[in-house]
Amino acid sequence: MHPSFTKIAHVCLYVSNLERSLAFYSKLGFEKRFVFNRGGKLFGAYLKFGEGDNFIELFEDPSPTRTAGNGAGRLAHFCLETGDIDAAARSLSNAGVDFTPKKLGCDQTYQIWLKDPDGNEFEVHQYTPKSSQLAGGDVEADW
Repeated sequence: MHPSFTKIAHVCLYVSNLERSLAFYSKLGFEKRFVFNRGGKLFGAYLKFGEGDNFIELFEDPSPTRTAGNGAGRLAHFCLETGDIDAAARSLSNAGVDFTPKKLGCDQTYQIWLKDPDGNEFEVHQYTPKSSQLAGGDVEADW
């Protein structure tokens, strides 16, 4: 039996200037759902778009190795949504797929992490009634 993934929950991008990216995506109609702070400093944001729960996640990484016109941004990860993370974990385990232990993230959403054969990390998560994606509310990062 395969894990039950319902959709891509979000795509996460590293951006060199968060404020500039927030301004750009707001021009496209994306709305800030919540932000991530670390030590009181803004470093990430969740943006909602379209109908339903469609999100992109942005994290600032002003690494000088990325320059405009040369793939300046980069994909951090993608995330698959599941309605039952414990059942998904059992299916992954039964299939011999390695993943991290289930964790309740600082956004109040359960998550596990996997790597594909090329080392691309991706997330599987399950919303809770308190998930910031659904309930809103900025979060202080704990990583």
